[in-house]
Amino acid sequence: MKIAMLLEEGATASSVSTTLDMFSLAQRYQPDAGYQPFLYSTEGGLVRLTDAVAVETQPLPTDLGDFEAIILPGFFAESLDHIVARLQTTWATAIARLRALPDTTLVAASCYGTFVLAEAGLLNGRPATTTWWLAREFQQRYPDIRLDADKTLVDSGRAITAGAMTAHTDLSLHVLRRLGGAALARSVSGIMLVDGARTSQRPFMSVQTNYTEPLIQRAIEWMTKNLTQPASIDDLAAAMHVSYRTLNRRFLEITGLTPLAYLQALKIEQAKELLEGTTGDFESITASVGYEDVSSFRRLFKRSTGLSPAQYRRQFKGGATTAR
Repeated sequence: MKIAMLLEEGATASSVSTTLDMFSLAQRYQPDAGYQPFLYSTEGGLVRLTDAVAVETQPLPTDLGDFEAIILPGFFAESLDHIVARLQTTWATAIARLRALPDTTLVAASCYGTFVLAEAGLLNGRPATTTWWLAREFQQRYPDIRLDADKTLVDSGRAITAGAMTAHTDLSLHVLRRLGGAALARSVSGIMLVDGARTSQRPFMSVQTNYTEPLIQRAIEWMTKNLTQPASIDDLAAAMHVSYRTLNRRFLEITGLTPLAYLQALKIEQAKELLEGTTGDFESITASVGYEDVSSFRRLFKRSTGLSPAQYRRQFKGGATTAR
């Protein structure tokens, strides 16, 4: 069995080390399977992941067709423009190699690594996930991909994709499951104390609050200041001295959300903070974010996070259970 990990400078050290650790353990359970991945970069040699961590790589082969699986860790980037620039420069050679892969090769990527698979066309027409905070931009750039950014991990058969950062743990475990079977995955997960049970990124999602568009930023600041009040979007439009129609159009263009949906997202963020940082019941939390109908806000919270308030508190605070 031949497995390759493709990486370039700036790859997330945790993703690289997690894969190496998991596959080293797999080698113990199935010593003849050849689970230790070959590490490749475009130029080969020492690839720096952080100031303190670097790994030795081999030059990228001209043909990857004899590998059974190709794994791409995530990498650091400052923005979508930065990712696109890296796809067109740093990752260009690897993308060309990936495009030439036979259909039988398993490919797997997490976080921004999913953009590399998408750029190579290996996700076209397939279900996939990516890092949640760039899901909208991913879908706009790759409209032929059936994106479900709610999912932590998606297995489309030929391709496996995972969401943000630590979802690479789920990815590596699932690749082992595909290559070596469920028993091997259970053995490795038992040693690593990971279970691959996370199915959704929704509990971790948060709303962006900083924009360069002046109208949007002023509106967000007004919403934040009046978060505890049952203020309407008409009140917001009046405060911004624009029509409701203009406000709605600009919010959709810039944030991808209507003003009402954005305001609800802010209230949910505040409720999440209170569930994590206080012991108050959900009724008082609901009132503190300007909602009168507790049942309605509970449904909104669960639809947004995928968890009930009590489940969210248990997962992220691990203490009080007064919310319900």
